[in-house]
Amino acid sequence: MRKSGGKQVEEDLHQGAGLYPGPYFDNSLTKIVRARKGSHAYLSCRVHQLDNKSVSWVRRKDAHIISVGESSFIQDPRFRVYHFPRDHMWTLQIQDVRPEDSGEYECQISTEPKRSFLVLLKVLPQLFHI
Repeated sequence: MRKSGGKQVEEDLHQGAGLYPGPYFDNSLTKIVRARKGSHAYLSCRVHQLDNKSVSWVRRKDAHIISVGESSFIQDPRFRVYHFPRDHMWTLQIQDVRPEDSGEYECQISTEPKRSFLVLLKVLPQLFHI
């Protein structure tokens, strides 16, 4: 806060707002996602000030580009990307998660150098009910 003419004025302290040129991530989102085997996992990143840059999802263990923008570059139909422009949100959905889906996924902005937000997916065993 700062004083202006005797009144308290809140400054915009949102991370990156007005501080960084170009796009930046909202680092308040979760960086660890847990999902049970067979369920759906949702990995999200929020990108502000994207302008004309693109957002990609990359699987780190094999550097496979899953998507660029809303276009998919993976043969596995379990992977889908959703963009919610109003919230600046990019969400990678993995349906019917498997143990081999565990690992780091990178939400990447096409700046030079690249800017990344890492999300770790942990696949938990299924629960059995008797």
